[in-house]
Amino acid sequence: MPDSELGIELGTWQAAEEPVLRYLRAVGDTSDLSIQSQLAPPLALTAWALGAMLQRLDLPAGAIHSVQEMETVRGVPFGEQVTAFAGLGQPRRRGDLEFITAEYTLKAAGGEEVIRGQCTVLVNHAAAPPSVARGSAGTQASNQENLTAQTPAQPAFPVVERTITQDQLLAYSEASGDHNPLHLDPAFAATTQFGEIIAHGMLTLALVSEAMGRAYGKAWLESGALKIRFKGAAYLGDRLYTLCRPSIQQSLDQGIRQVCDVAVLEEKSGKELVTGSASVIIGNGNAGGGEERNGDL
Repeated sequence: MPDSELGIELGTWQAAEEPVLRYLRAVGDTSDLSIQSQLAPPLALTAWALGAMLQRLDLPAGAIHSVQEMETVRGVPFGEQVTAFAGLGQPRRRGDLEFITAEYTLKAAGGEEVIRGQCTVLVNHAAAPPSVARGSAGTQASNQENLTAQTPAQPAFPVVERTITQDQLLAYSEASGDHNPLHLDPAFAATTQFGEIIAHGMLTLALVSEAMGRAYGKAWLESGALKIRFKGAAYLGDRLYTLCRPSIQQSLDQGIRQVCDVAVLEEKSGKELVTGSASVIIGNGNAGGGEERNGDL
């Protein structure tokens, strides 16, 4: 939708060091990239915007994050204030499933856009949603091939691992403002198709953000982009790990956009929970690989 239609103001935040550190601790990111660069992680700013969106737009309890896109226009230095705006698309129905897509933008004090993207959540209106087995994609499934079947892992790309805990979910809820009871309330979660508490999708996606930051450094904070689908749920006690590989490079006026195939998998089952692509603009063509072509993320 046109930028003029993103008329719902979600709030203003200062990208200060303390809330950034609170976010990084919540997602388990132990790298010092943001502190050294004095730049806020784009996914942290996006998480704050989405947390405010959940509260402001009054989405149904138990809404499930399905798709997430993010594009960093420029880095946001510590101390800068940003304001988030959102616009809600027309809901779509597919049987008992309702899909709600919202676009968002974060702007600096002078109106300059620094981050933009969109997210899709789904609501299951079935009277008794069918249960989803652990590791199953369930209602979040896509037809995308398993990344592990496409190519072997490249050891040179950082692998980020994490075990999901209740303390982590509580910390992430406080750091992001996402208090969906699906992630916090065992009694409510028991009434859903998942049967028990699951992790926030943005918390699992943070593993990809950390992997990209470790691979590409400051460039990720200044130009990182994501286009991913949440295929399955992470439960308490699940051990997750990232699988990422460079795929293609695209020539741009400001440098080379390196696109990577990315995924988050559950260790025991080997199931993909997050899959899609991430990209970063680098100054030359020395990193990554693949054919050069034009196209979306």
